Amino acid sequence: MVRPFMPLAEKLGGLLTGLAEGAIQSVECQYLGRLAEVDTRVLTLAAVKGCLAGVVHEPLSFVNAPVIAHERGIAIHESKSTVSRDYVNLISLRATSEDGEVSVAGTLVGKRGGERIVRVLDFDVDMAPERNMGFFLYEDRPGVIGKIGSILGNSGINIASMEVGRKSQGGLAVMGLTVDEPIPEDVFNQMVKEIGAQHAHFVVLP
Repeated sequence: MVRPFMPLAEKLGGLLTGLAEGAIQSVECQYLGRLAEVDTRVLTLAAVKGCLAGVVHEPLSFVNAPVIAHERGIAIHESKSTVSRDYVNLISLRATSEDGEVSVAGTLVGKRGGERIVRVLDFDVDMAPERNMGFFLYEDRPGVIGKIGSILGNSGINIASMEVGRKSQGGLAVMGLTVDEPIPEDVFNQMVKEIGAQHAHFVVLP
């Protein structure tokens, strides 16, 4: 049962590190729903491997990933609950870093088990993980999506998908987008400035 979730767990780990402000100190891997009824240790290994992929240069495996995490002082915790409000199965990762907490969650949907990211920074979203992903935390107001689209369009960068999650109108919102190619640093900085993003991260998954 856990095997189909292994690639997702690894991608969620990579996303978690990409969103973190500063070095990660601890990672909690929580499994909700039916996943809580089985041995999920291999999923935790996959998540840890994903977390480390963007910050270490040596080859990673399920064997050495926990060793490297320990050497770096990263504490790994695992928890389970058969109660899942919205999904049959859910993988939820939360990291504590030098500058606070970050969280992501994902699941598999449909007969083909499509990978979906369903929560980012405690905001509900619904997007498929891709190699090149951008995330922005900003004040919800009209025109933000248009500005992002214009900047990328003028730079010749195609948006593959875009998703916005918010908890209330006019409050904070999270925008997640996938693009066909990496966004150059100067273009990304322009996007951040134009929309007044409080936090912004461009994540390249392995």
